[in-house]
Amino acid sequence: MTAHTAPLASGSPDKHLQGLVRRQEHRLAADVLARQQSTIPQPPRGYPAFVDGPGNWSGTHSGKSPVNVHPLDAAEVDAGMKTYGELELDGDEVNPERFPLPGLQSQLEQCAFDVHYGSGLCILRGLSNESYTVEDSTVIFLALASYVGDQRGLQNSKGDMLCRATSHVTESKSWTVPRAKRHGIHTNEGLPFHTDMGCEILSMQVRDQADTGGHTCVASIAAIYNDLVRSNPWALHLLAEHNWPVQSSSKKDPSFVLSPLLEFHDGNLLVSMDPARIGPHPLSRDNSVPSLTPEQEEALVVLQKAARKHQVRLETQPGDIVFINNLSLLHAREAYSDSATSSRHLVRLWLRNKKLGWAIPPSMKMPWDAAFGDRAAKVVNRHYPIVPMPEYMECKYSNGTAAFVADDDSSFESSGGDEAILSTTRGHSWHQLDGNG
Repeated sequence: MTAHTAPLASGSPDKHLQGLVRRQEHRLAADVLARQQSTIPQPPRGYPAFVDGPGNWSGTHSGKSPVNVHPLDAAEVDAGMKTYGELELDGDEVNPERFPLPGLQSQLEQCAFDVHYGSGLCILRGLSNESYTVEDSTVIFLALASYVGDQRGLQNSKGDMLCRATSHVTESKSWTVPRAKRHGIHTNEGLPFHTDMGCEILSMQVRDQADTGGHTCVASIAAIYNDLVRSNPWALHLLAEHNWPVQSSSKKDPSFVLSPLLEFHDGNLLVSMDPARIGPHPLSRDNSVPSLTPEQEEALVVLQKAARKHQVRLETQPGDIVFINNLSLLHAREAYSDSATSSRHLVRLWLRNKKLGWAIPPSMKMPWDAAFGDRAAKVVNRHYPIVPMPEYMECKYSNGTAAFVADDDSSFESSGGDEAILSTTRGHSWHQLDGNG
């Protein structure tokens, strides 16, 4: 699809005119798309005309909330912690057999089912962060999460499972690096709707909340899809095309792969989309990753608008553990402000459930393989930094969203502070970083 404009004279120095031409090309391309909407079959080939089921929910609908909150019995969790402590194992070795919760097990299994075949959302509530040390709180987080997803995913190629670079979603008051030079999750700015590409279940432990704002918002891709089938079917066709340049996280591979952002596979509608990972990075100089077309940029705008229309705001509180189906839901973050005594702080895990997990289409395997597949299996050393880095190390690539850190973003190889390893076995390490928790 091509929009025609009068060409600029060779060597024209008028940069303002060039900008006007580019904007005009963008408007013309959008106009052409709008005129051709009626000629495109509503769903892409092989996709359903309508996606139904408990995962099709919208914030525009009144009635039952899609958020399932499961109360926790703190006494039973404490008993499980005592049993696990008697085994004298590292924190990362926790699993349901070693951390028994007989009274809560059925609830946790229901939570796992809700995440995969219900609304895609589950929140565990009832624990107080003040009741535990940061080490014990992290062990409890891993233990409860192991009932929902029995495999933890790598969050970068360096083996970080609770990645100091990306898993501690906070803005420490001790950091002096300007916000413009940090990753998006390490600022107080809003983040657009996205998924953590490669992750199946996104799990977050709420350690502290902002003074104002900072809510996590989620939106169902089923509701978005059904909306776009009616209103903007051309956008669905573009999102389903296998021609979106997705940046690779490894220097050993080509710099990008061409993938769809939307895929209907094995009876499920999956979304895999992070604006910071699609197309070339703004600071990249090698031009190896293709730029998005005006039509693709417009489709992303339509997707964001539809997600905002159908979003639900999660009302969480410190101590909560949130589970999100990262293949069926998009999530975003509101801008926020901390007070002198508060500091919004989430800790992130990537999980999968080997029994309940959805089949991953080949077109979306590249980021998944780095987190859970053969590539992840080759990383022997696994690290669990349990508090944020005390001094922020300026990153080479500052991404707008949270999930993607390229291999050559080596700034995060060191935290810049003193690091004590509490215990180490089989190449796994459990880190306490001196600094703000």
